[in-house]
Amino acid sequence: MQNDFVVNLSDSCVYSKRIGSDCVLICLYVDDVLILGTNLLVVNETKKLLSSLFEMKDMGEVDVVLGIKIQKTNTGFSLSQSHYIEKMSKKFDQFDVTPVRTPYDPTIQLRKNKRPSASQTEYAKIIGSVMFLMNFTHPDIAYGISRLSHYTHNPSQEHCNALLCLLKYLKDTIDWCLHFNKFLAVLGIL
Repeated sequence: MQNDFVVNLSDSCVYSKRIGSDCVLICLYVDDVLILGTNLLVVNETKKLLSSLFEMKDMGEVDVVLGIKIQKTNTGFSLSQSHYIEKMSKKFDQFDVTPVRTPYDPTIQLRKNKRPSASQTEYAKIIGSVMFLMNFTHPDIAYGISRLSHYTHNPSQEHCNALLCLLKYLKDTIDWCLHFNKFLAVLGIL
């Protein structure tokens, strides 16, 4: 196996290589390396190559990476952040709440706050936390976050209430996963 990986043009932390009908992906994040491949031989060869170039420890098959739980299924993989949602809900005192079925009520007419901020720091922390979810496993909250993030600099109590509604929705969908079927056969982490 030669070192002829192709760098992804949209993300310089993702490398790929096609070997006949097989392929392997290397995803880098700071000091974590995630290797995805269509078969175990290709993944092991990639690990061997990387180990010859860098000092590293093979952590085996991945189960959690960057706070995302990865479960292998019969047909592919499932990605979940239920543990993150639970931790975040407890942090913001929203764990023991009555869940709601929608992430954002579009009938609410949010307007720029012209009074003193309700709790700008807390609001910004919650927005950042839910953005992390949106980017990885919860695209269903993107619209709500898009609307609510406009008011981060000076949120009113109405903005805070709408944001807490989004957290209640996450409580209702805490066990939701993204499922990828007919996906790469092997995931490893270094």
